[in-house]
Amino acid sequence: ALRGLRRKSLSVNNIVTDFGPSSPIAKRAVKLLYTKLLNSRGKRTGLLFEDWMRLFKQATGYDPGKLKELKELVKEYGLSESNVNYNALIFSIHTYYALIMKLIAAEVAYLYGSGRFYRSYIAELDDAYAKNGVQGLTAVLKELEDGGIFRRLLNIENFLEGDYFSWYMEEVDGDLADAIAEIARGLSDYEVATPQLEPEFARDLLKRLYQNLVPRDIRHSLGEYYTPDWLAELMLNEVGLSLEDLMKMGEDSLKPLKIKVLDPACGSGTFLVLYISRLRRYAEEHFLVDALPNYVLENLVGYDLNPLAVLTARTNYLLAIADLLAYVRGSVEIPIYLADSIMIEGRYELKGGKYVYVLRTVVGEFEIPKDVAEKPDLLRKVLDEVRICLENKCNPSDFAQRLKPYNMDSTDVDILLDLYNKLLDLERQGKDKVWVSILKNAFAPILKGKFDFVIGNPPWVGWENLPEQYREASKDLWIKYGLAKTISTGGFKRDLSMLFLVRSFDRYLREGGKLGFLVTF
Repeated sequence: ALRGLRRKSLSVNNIVTDFGPSSPIAKRAVKLLYTKLLNSRGKRTGLLFEDWMRLFKQATGYDPGKLKELKELVKEYGLSESNVNYNALIFSIHTYYALIMKLIAAEVAYLYGSGRFYRSYIAELDDAYAKNGVQGLTAVLKELEDGGIFRRLLNIENFLEGDYFSWYMEEVDGDLADAIAEIARGLSDYEVATPQLEPEFARDLLKRLYQNLVPRDIRHSLGEYYTPDWLAELMLNEVGLSLEDLMKMGEDSLKPLKIKVLDPACGSGTFLVLYISRLRRYAEEHFLVDALPNYVLENLVGYDLNPLAVLTARTNYLLAIADLLAYVRGSVEIPIYLADSIMIEGRYELKGGKYVYVLRTVVGEFEIPKDVAEKPDLLRKVLDEVRICLENKCNPSDFAQRLKPYNMDSTDVDILLDLYNKLLDLERQGKDKVWVSILKNAFAPILKGKFDFVIGNPPWVGWENLPEQYREASKDLWIKYGLAKTISTGGFKRDLSMLFLVRSFDRYLREGGKLGFLVTF
């Protein structure tokens, strides 16, 4: 309690004042990141930027040629208006925002993890910079960006994995290191325990910061309509997940904790975090707090295709349950995944007559045999084998040897060998590090199965604003669900939220389940 009195509350107004677009910290950091990105010659930086852009366009329908409002973003961050690379500017803003989230999350890990006797991650970072300069700062940041802090202190395996916003680590020099240290010093004034001490101020804090970093008109043009808490609360009540509903679920006091809930377009995690709050109140009244986190982590799941949304949702999820993780045995996986809820592209592979799932990226296509992808335990084990072999630079024959205990079809093994060879080649070129994690996330919609409740606010992106490649890849789904007709052919104006709605009914909702979406009419 005394600690909370000495430091600032982690509230929306405080954070926006200190780190929002009008703050000197934001202007300096974003401008530096933008400059570093434009002048980078690193292969990894370029690939991460390019693949982030692919996903961002797919998730939002982003097209700089159609966004006149981008000019105000340039003015806001004090950049020259001539020859602005808007793609790089948005990526730089997202990277800045992501770094703040990671630093806050690291403080939470130090506060609630097995390293709670440590002073502070942010203080450690600042000290390393003061004593050893750029080299000291990057050494401490590396453990953060590799996810090591969260594994070591909270046993969380996936908080940071396949992170597009770690590119800046390849570009750190004296100026950028100084800007990062300035951000850390600013955050050191805050009380990170606020989400538990003052929940009314801290709820979905990071969503509000992003709303200030990117102007409202731009977000709305990108189909980003964040759900206010009151509307998300109403939706939860309407589908039957009010606290009163939970209290009436029968003699088995664990029944409410066993309910499986999915938000297939989770954004910053608003619906999930608010529902966690209700489950906490229920658990407290029924003396089930020690059981709660295991059920939450198993049953409350979110997907999103926007990398920044996934990081935001994971951070909000962590803030909501960090003080409960001591009750969890073994490793922890935050169930928020970078995945396309609508489609995982599949095709028939002529070689061996096998059906495969295909993940397209800027470095090419990755194929996984359907027989492997649809067996959750097998897929996890195979991808772990891929990761271990890549880390140890195993040759393909060694990888094939490691697959033998799984008794897979020889054609499936050949397909996986092709996958490993592609990843090994990327590793040798210095272009790997993220792709195995991206594969693991991409297949989460298959691995997690069906749910009792599907709720959310799907993206409102018009058909005409979707990337051409995505329109072509998803065409069969529009036809399958009777959504292919346009206004000119006696149909209607197509919007991605339509496909989200019918696809979620078909793919994620168990028989007898309930779905609640916020959609326009």
